[in-house]
Amino acid sequence: MSRQTARIAILVTAATAAALAACGKAPDTTEFVQACVKTQATQQQCECAAKAAASKLSPDLFNAMVYDMQGKRQELAAISDKMSFDERASFAQKQFEIMGQCLKDS
Repeated sequence: MSRQTARIAILVTAATAAALAACGKAPDTTEFVQACVKTQATQQQCECAAKAAASKLSPDLFNAMVYDMQGKRQELAAISDKMSFDERASFAQKQFEIMGQCLKDS
């Protein structure tokens, strides 16, 4: 490996590490359930909603739903500010459908 190639590899590795550190850890289904339970829903309802959200929503919208339940307004705004009015309306409808189905089924 030449010195130039080695330098490029080090720079790419450093840039990737910095980007990943800046992104932080995205919410997962466990965090979804924990946040959901704090909204006065049952564990069973929240597990249902987490599973439905993970399968029906994009990763960004899944994260937005968790951030909303957690009260993380800045993180939620970072996602929703990129959305058009119609996309926001569609997202709100999907949230109601997911939670409504899981509340009805339990």
